[in-house]
Amino acid sequence: MSEAEAEIRLVPADRVALSQRVAIMNAAYADYYVPTRVTQEQMASLDRFYDVDVTRSVVAHTRWECIGMALLALRGTRAWVSGVGVVPAWRRRGVARTMMLRLIAEAVQAGARTMFLEVIVENEPARRLYNALGFQAVRELLTWQRPAGADPLPIPLERLTLAPPLELLANGEGWHDQRPCWQRETATLRRMADRLTGYRLDWRGEPTAYCLVNTHDETVSLTDVGINPDAGLLMPGRLLLQALAASYYGRPISIMNVPADDALNRVLAALGFLVTVRQVEMALDLDATP
Repeated sequence: MSEAEAEIRLVPADRVALSQRVAIMNAAYADYYVPTRVTQEQMASLDRFYDVDVTRSVVAHTRWECIGMALLALRGTRAWVSGVGVVPAWRRRGVARTMMLRLIAEAVQAGARTMFLEVIVENEPARRLYNALGFQAVRELLTWQRPAGADPLPIPLERLTLAPPLELLANGEGWHDQRPCWQRETATLRRMADRLTGYRLDWRGEPTAYCLVNTHDETVSLTDVGINPDAGLLMPGRLLLQALAASYYGRPISIMNVPADDALNRVLAALGFLVTVRQVEMALDLDATP
C-alpha cells in the first residue's frame, strides 16, 4: 500500500451530509469527458430513482478533506456502480481503486451476484482499472442527440396521444429490442413517472409505439422508447420520432445509452440524430470474486 493510499479513509455515504456529497460530485465531474453538475434535490432524486444504497456507498477522505465518492445501487442479485468520482488533486493515487474494492465487497455482502457499470470509451485510465478488478466488456452503449438546429422532419399524419407513463410502462414490457441500461429499466422509470410525459402512437388503429420524455429548461430527453415488435420497428419508430420532433421543434432531443445492437439506432441515424457519447458497459461476476 502506498503512502497516499494509507492516508485514505472510507466512510458510508449516509454519514456524510448531502450537501457535502453534492460538492464532491461536482468537483470530481467538473472536468470530466461529459461535465456534470447536480443540486441537492437532483442528488437525492438520483439516489431514489436508481436504488442507490447510501449505507453501502462510500466517501473517501483524508484527515482534512473529502476527496472522492463511489455509489452502489442494488436490485435483487444485481449491483450497479452509479458513479465513481475523485477530486482532481487526488487522481492517480489509488483512491478510485480503494473505493471500488469496498463497493465490490459491499455488493457481495448484500447478496449481489453481478455488478455492472458504464465507462466512457475515451476514459482509458478508468477502463484499465476496471479490467484489473475483473470487469469484462459486455456491450457498447450510444448516446444520441438531434441538434436544435437540425432540418425539420416531415410531419406524419399520425399524431401522438398523451398517456400516463405508468400505463405505458405496464403495456410495453416486451416492446424493447435489447435489455435497457440501468438508468432506463422499468424500476427506474416507475420511480420517475411523476416527472415524465408519456406519448402513445396509434398506427393502423392499434397502439403501436410509445415514448417517455423528460423536459428540462430547453432540452428534451427521451427516457424510454417502446415499439410493438409485431408491427415491425422502422415505420412506427420513424413516425413516433418524427411526431415528437414536430412537437418539440427547435429544441434538442437526446437519448442516452442505447445498446449498439438495438435496431432503434437505425431509426435515430436516419432522422438526423448524432452519436455524442460512446460508453462501454462492463460486468463483474461476483460469484467468482475471491
